[in-house]
Amino acid sequence: MTETNNRTGGRAILLLIAGLPVTMILASTWLWYFVERGDIDIIGALGTANSGELLPEPLNIRSLEFEAADGTFASLATGEPKWTLMLVNDGPTCNADCNELLYLTRQIRIAIGRDYQRTQRLLVVDTPIETIQSSGEPGSADSDSNPMQALMPQLEREHVDLKVWRREGQAVVPDGQLMPNSWYLVDPSGWVMMRYSTEVNYKDVIGDLKFLLKNSGG
Repeated sequence: MTETNNRTGGRAILLLIAGLPVTMILASTWLWYFVERGDIDIIGALGTANSGELLPEPLNIRSLEFEAADGTFASLATGEPKWTLMLVNDGPTCNADCNELLYLTRQIRIAIGRDYQRTQRLLVVDTPIETIQSSGEPGSADSDSNPMQALMPQLEREHVDLKVWRREGQAVVPDGQLMPNSWYLVDPSGWVMMRYSTEVNYKDVIGDLKFLLKNSGG
């Protein structure tokens, strides 16, 4: 009798162990479905003490189409879902503040470490990409010799991981939320949901991102 009970108990344990991965997959799929639909606020539910500013009315840009640097169409919907560090630059020049944001987001992404591939950087512009100029950085050889150099060679040299997309009137930030000296965090579902200014310590930003990456699965 005891031997029979031990066998029954052993089988039950084996079935439980075997069923755990399936249960976790189903639970993760269920959670992601409702997060993508917007029914669950993962940030609010997790209660993260974020250092950025949560946007009061997030905007979903996943289905928007842009023009990539090579002239083809691009969209967040066509690529692998990732957390996106998005910069928005209006006008024909990338000034000192623009360059600072480019540098800052590059360093933040590198500092994320092992989750680097779960993130990406995106620069959204509103003018033809080939006409955008860089004002250069004060004191640099480029700014001294040619203060209005083309931006793309600089990006290809210093920001090889950066995607540059051109918008044609599409709103990529909620109305009234486009602020200077700021970049935006877009979740894997395409929601522009948080803004970071250059005043926020980069270590705090990294803490936020690591928290989100850890708790968003994938």
